[in-house]
Amino acid sequence: MNSHFCKVGRISAFQNQPIDLKHLESRYSHFIEEAYNLEHSDASKSDILYHEASKLKKRIFQLKLFTSRHLDAAL
Repeated sequence: MNSHFCKVGRISAFQNQPIDLKHLESRYSHFIEEAYNLEHSDASKSDILYHEASKLKKRIFQLKLFTSRHLDAAL
């Protein structure tokens, strides 16, 4: 399969790297923007990008929740 024009598999998961919340948020907004742009021309890629964006949104929410609990415990 030629993945030359496929944008879905280009971004890999973090491996042994600290997670930057700002970077995750920018990736989330990029996925949403790309999915919206592809919505009428390629619905299947759009659905995949929306799915990836929803997974990122869950991860961002969990990190924000963990960070706020961690800061509350430190006070």
